[in-house]
Amino acid sequence: MTDIDFKNVSMSDIFPEVNEQKTRQKVASFLSRTLPRMIRITSKSLTELRSQRLDGMPKGSGSNNDGDRRIVQHLYAEQVVEQVKQAISQCDQESQDILDMLYFKGYSDTQCYMALGRSGSSYSHLYKPQALLEFADCYFLDDLHIYQAE
Repeated sequence: MTDIDFKNVSMSDIFPEVNEQKTRQKVASFLSRTLPRMIRITSKSLTELRSQRLDGMPKGSGSNNDGDRRIVQHLYAEQVVEQVKQAISQCDQESQDILDMLYFKGYSDTQCYMALGRSGSSYSHLYKPQALLEFADCYFLDDLHIYQAE
């Protein structure tokens, strides 16, 4: 590991400027599309994934074992779901509530801001965007940030 001379490094060298709008869009897409798929994949048991067809016909020893691929997908999906839960738990309480209501309890935005006792305007311009950005900062399995230079 190389030594870093912190005297000659600026914060922007280590933490490039984030494009907040694109990052929020990426996080919302991840939570509304990728997360449900990962949850569906994890709902299958590993024994279901491992079952092989025994039809008596000889097979070559292919390197692409579909059962193994599905097991790896299952294990990765479990990691995604656990990391999402962990990331949400690292957000502030209001962001946790918003993310939980929207992406685990299936609330609409309207139901969410009403449950929080917020106005629709403050929810959509302040609280929800902040929750999405906090999630991006706390989720470490992949970098969900979009940077200004990209």
